[in-house]
Amino acid sequence: MIFANGDKIITYQEDASVIKNIKAQFDKDNLNIDNPHIGEVVFTKNTVSFYYDPVEVMENENTIEPAAYIIALVKPVLDSVSGRK
Repeated sequence: MIFANGDKIITYQEDASVIKNIKAQFDKDNLNIDNPHIGEVVFTKNTVSFYYDPVEVMENENTIEPAAYIIALVKPVLDSVSGRK
């Protein structure tokens, strides 16, 4: 499950084994979400969270839904690593 977690965070929640795999791919630099709007990436046992600046996204991407923009960036990458389509 991926969701907006407040105004500046997108969080992907999944089983610990899936998050462990995503973290391993991230550490190997095989998980590449190359976008200047995504800042810090934080892992916990069951989540991975992506921090972003919503005002920057709105201004630079001409959108009023910055969370939806970030979700559209990270979801395909996370789904491919987690085995979901």
